[in-house]
Formats: sequence, C-alpha cells, structure tokens
Amino acid sequence: MPERSLTSVPTAVRDATPADHPAIRDVLRAAYQQYDTVLPPGVFGTYLEDLLDLDDRARTGRLLVAERDGRIVGAVTFYRDAADEGVGWPCGWAGLRALGVHPAARGRGVGHELMAACLQRARRIGAEVLCLHSAAFMTDAVAIYEAMGFRRAPEFDFEGTAHFQVGGAEPVRVIAYRLDLSEPPRH
Repeated sequence: MPERSLTSVPTAVRDATPADHPAIRDVLRAAYQQYDTVLPPGVFGTYLEDLLDLDDRARTGRLLVAERDGRIVGAVTFYRDAADEGVGWPCGWAGLRALGVHPAARGRGVGHELMAACLQRARRIGAEVLCLHSAAFMTDAVAIYEAMGFRRAPEFDFEGTAHFQVGGAEPVRVIAYRLDLSEPPRH
C-alpha cells in the first residue's frame, strides 16, 4: 500500500479526555521548549508548569486536541467565557489559551485547524468576541492570529512575571488580541 504524504494526512480536532493528558503535556512541552532561552531565567519553568496544569484548565475551559494519523499533534484550551481564565477578560467573550503544535507537525495547518475549531465554538455559543493572549516573541503564532483577523487589544495586556509571581525577573509583556465575531469571517 502506498504511503500517504504528510500533507495529505487529515487533521481531526476533538474534545480531549483525561486519558489524553499525558500526550497533550508532551506536545505542549515540545511546542513551548523553544522559548526556554527567550524568557528571562526563572520565568520559563513557571510558565511551562502553568501550561502543563491541564486539570486546572479543564475545570474552567475545554481542552481540544488535534490528531494526525492517530497521534495527538496539537492542543488548545477553549473558554466559553474568557473571564473564567482569570486574566482580566470581560464576561461574555469566548477565549483560547495555550495553543501548541508539536514541532514535527508544524507547517501542516494544525494550528489553523485548532484556531478554526475555537472560532466555530465561539460562533456557535453566540460570543461577540474571541480573545487570546500571546507574546511578541511568538512570531509564528502572532502571524496566524493576525492573518485570521485578530487585532491587538492592548487594554488587556498584562505583565507576565507579576502574574506568575516570579520575583526578580525581567518583565515579560503578555499581549492581547481579539476577533470581533460580528464582522464577516476572513478567508
């Protein structure tokens, strides 16, 4: 039987189960490892620990996974109400957090599929806005968000080292984006 090319393997996005948590942690660990040397000393470990706390996010949000060829290659957390994330979003906006794609699966539309799943859920529940936080050094992610029509919302930026209570570290600006869902979809 001929082998399918990597680009022809479809991506399926579904709700995660607790049994998926180890694979999700592996994906997030691999996806975010590149920021170990970008973030100030002491910040990356705390940030990664927070990203890997899936049980906490599953209590307030919905974990989604992207699978390709039967393997989890990406994940994101969707919030019906972004205020539940606890970082200052208004009530009634939908949100997403901790989108990660395994480095071996990048460039194949996995991140876009996860974003599309969050957008579809936000529209389905009638949210007026879909919002997220990122950082300027996450250039690939920011490019995807902006290409999808997300715009900066600096009034919701915050200082990451204070949020994660990392004393003595250089400040890390966490930047906010929003997509107004009343606008027509961008293609």
